[in-house]
Amino acid sequence: MGPLRSVHGQVKAHFAQALHDAFPSVQQDAAVVKGNPKYGDYQCNNAMTIFKEHGAGLGFKNPMQVAEAIRSALPANDILGEITVAPQGFVTVKVKEEWICREVGQILQGDVEYTDLPRKRVVVDYSSPNIAKEMHVGHLRSTIIGESIRRVLEFCGHEVHGLNHVGDWGTQFGMLIEYMKEAYPNFQEQLPEVHDLQEFYKASKKRFDEDAEFKSRAQLAVVDLQAGGVFATSAWQKICEVSRVAFNRIYRRLDISIEERGESFYNSLIPPLVEELKVRGICKESEGAMCIFTPSVSTIPLMAVKSDGGFGYDSTDLAAVYHRLFVMRADWVIYVTDLGQEQHFHMIFDAARQAGWHSPPLTRCDHMGFGVIQGEDKKKFKTRSGETVKLSDLLDEAVQRASQEIKSRVEEQQKNGGEAFLTDPKEQEDAAEKIGMAAVRYFDMKQNRTTNYVFNWDRMLDAKGNSAVFLFYAYARIRSIQRKSGTDANSIPSTCLELKHPAERDLALKLLQFPEVIEAILADLHLHHLTDYLWELCNTLTGFYMNCKVLGEAAQSSRLLLCEATRKVLLKSFQLLGFTPLDKI
Repeated sequence: MGPLRSVHGQVKAHFAQALHDAFPSVQQDAAVVKGNPKYGDYQCNNAMTIFKEHGAGLGFKNPMQVAEAIRSALPANDILGEITVAPQGFVTVKVKEEWICREVGQILQGDVEYTDLPRKRVVVDYSSPNIAKEMHVGHLRSTIIGESIRRVLEFCGHEVHGLNHVGDWGTQFGMLIEYMKEAYPNFQEQLPEVHDLQEFYKASKKRFDEDAEFKSRAQLAVVDLQAGGVFATSAWQKICEVSRVAFNRIYRRLDISIEERGESFYNSLIPPLVEELKVRGICKESEGAMCIFTPSVSTIPLMAVKSDGGFGYDSTDLAAVYHRLFVMRADWVIYVTDLGQEQHFHMIFDAARQAGWHSPPLTRCDHMGFGVIQGEDKKKFKTRSGETVKLSDLLDEAVQRASQEIKSRVEEQQKNGGEAFLTDPKEQEDAAEKIGMAAVRYFDMKQNRTTNYVFNWDRMLDAKGNSAVFLFYAYARIRSIQRKSGTDANSIPSTCLELKHPAERDLALKLLQFPEVIEAILADLHLHHLTDYLWELCNTLTGFYMNCKVLGEAAQSSRLLLCEATRKVLLKSFQLLGFTPLDKI
């Protein structure tokens, strides 16, 4: 039992060998794609190109002759069954049933595994809310996309560090400390809630903008904080603590595993780093500021030191990328933020390359950008009163709507005299939380992350559409069949698996395409490859049920194995996307 390997990758490797052996003088990658299901599973398209570019010199009269030469050169193997050559030059292959059965047997005998070599140390920077502010709908995408990419990379065998670059430093803390000292003198003994903190923040900003004396006191408080003053530091820590409690409440609900490493962590690194970059001529003076120019990315420079001598976001992000690549020795750094910050991070990567911390292709830096969540009016998603939607409120509403769906379903089951599940209120509550969280996550991640999308509760919870609810029903149906069979699938030898009906073969082959999905995510960091796959897999499963009765048939043991293998791939996919399915709905 070992990690699964891509079917496409293995088929492609055989064609690559055939091309090399048949045409040693022709340098060409094997162009292998999924085939038309009517003719085969995979199709090699090289013959047409070879004929067009080299046909006459090699003595071939048409693409079909080239295709025949490719077929003849295919090495002996146990994966390729029927091979057909079309007059246009397509070479189409069917994967052998015995090979499919053996590979699905691997899924049945152990955990669903995949290994991406060589093993890398990866830093994923995601979520990143601001201290003293509540998490809102704008933090949803970074948090859940970042968590899932972290899980995928860990699943592939990489050493992954999920870092939460919280906004815990800056001039705003001066005005907040000063305001709280004045308006809420015992705040250090009696911690306020974060929503109170947000109100304090708004009130302190108003005072800062309108009251010159308050403004100068706030500026002195910042200086005191930056100098490590006892009161200012203690007050700042309390403010961070209040926010952390609120963030962790949301992270627990969404099952997020992340290590906080805020902006303040990098403060002490900035001055010596700037000095070193100045000495090396990478950081140059421009209009009173110390700048790093990245002309291949932007005409605007990065400001390592602002003209007033202070440090800003650019300074912190330079120190952070230095720490991740040079101190942590990360091979790969991924930043999960909105697309509006794409240019900024490409400038940071360019500066890191100039400084010698980032040496592609030995190291890899990616900005995993995403679009915004919109309301039905195609504008940023807001409440009816025009306020930003709090993330906790959005999650509460998802659970409340899922709860209504569950209650309606239980009533319908009882009315129709069928077996009703989730009749216990505590069970319903637990199920609503799981369905609500999964529905929000899946609806977000099934979008191409680089596009904006319209938030829609009905589509999100549509039991018949492309939703987490549909996937949950597919999983629960497998569990129902397993309970009714009275047989533990683990007690059936995997050698009992047979693929007599085309629908059985379709399902088995779809299961084996799971590693190809993981490879696609590793290549372009788009998680919708996995959601698309789950939608296809569950529809293939439906086709299997419609054509192949499982219980009470001669093929019951084989079909129960196929159901169990599907359940295991579904469960692993759900775990990567961050949700927990239900055995009964």
